[in-house]
Amino acid sequence: MIGAIARRIGWSIVVVWFVVTATFAMITAIPADPVRAMLGPHASPDTVATVRAYYCLDRGFVGQYGCFVAHLAHGELGKSARSDRAVTAIIADRIWPTAQLALAAVLLQLAIGVPLGALAAARRGRWPDRAAGLVGLIGQSAPTFVIATVLLYVAAFELGWFPIGGYGDGVLDRLHHLVLPAATLATVGVAYYARVLRGELCDALDQDYVRTARAKGLSERRVLVRHALRNALGPLVTLVGLDLGVLLGGAVVTEYIFAWPGLGREIVEAIVGKDTQLIVGVVLVSAIAIVLANLLADVVCVWLDPRLRE
Repeated sequence: MIGAIARRIGWSIVVVWFVVTATFAMITAIPADPVRAMLGPHASPDTVATVRAYYCLDRGFVGQYGCFVAHLAHGELGKSARSDRAVTAIIADRIWPTAQLALAAVLLQLAIGVPLGALAAARRGRWPDRAAGLVGLIGQSAPTFVIATVLLYVAAFELGWFPIGGYGDGVLDRLHHLVLPAATLATVGVAYYARVLRGELCDALDQDYVRTARAKGLSERRVLVRHALRNALGPLVTLVGLDLGVLLGGAVVTEYIFAWPGLGREIVEAIVGKDTQLIVGVVLVSAIAIVLANLLADVVCVWLDPRLRE
């Protein structure tokens, strides 16, 4: 198992290096002058020359790449052209709200999608299976902005159960503000998780080891939970890793609609303001979050399925 995890960590490092290299290539391909974008049009020539030397923009391609990697290793991503703050400070302020939203959405997806998929598999061909399929079809068909708008209008504006937007102050108030955006993100995930788990469980329940467990007199619930479910969790764990990585990069539409101060909302404002340094920083953080989330999912899959350790 240690060897399998070490191989996955090695490939993750390769992917991160590739992302860093692709980001550097993207920066150099932009026709605009990054120093002028950072300092503004009224900066003095001496200041421009100093900043250009600091970021090694007066060197060749290899020298610029080495300097770029060195700055990344020290956590330096430059300054935002809009706010004149360090990009790392902005990302540090926005990553925790995004992480809260991502974790809440994934937990909701698991808490609702797993029981729904298990119920559909246990009652396949009956009305619970058809009802779960209908819920999954509706959840996957509705766009995120439609779900967010409907929840916002009904639960916040008409009924007044939840705040219309914002982050909230204090733990309880923040949880109150978190419900609607997390539910919006979880709607599609619940439907997809339920359908995937239902398919995997239906295949697992037809295997010989399940028939053996039933022949030993085990209850259907114990057969489903202790024998079939563990072998059906592999694809679901992979989906969780993918979703968590993407959501940690910022749920753009949801954060913008609910005025949630995360990376998704920040990247929209950076694109509108043509803030190149901040865009690059968010892209790097998003890519690294996806790599780490998939690495964690791979480790969990190896732990669940001993065959993957070979």
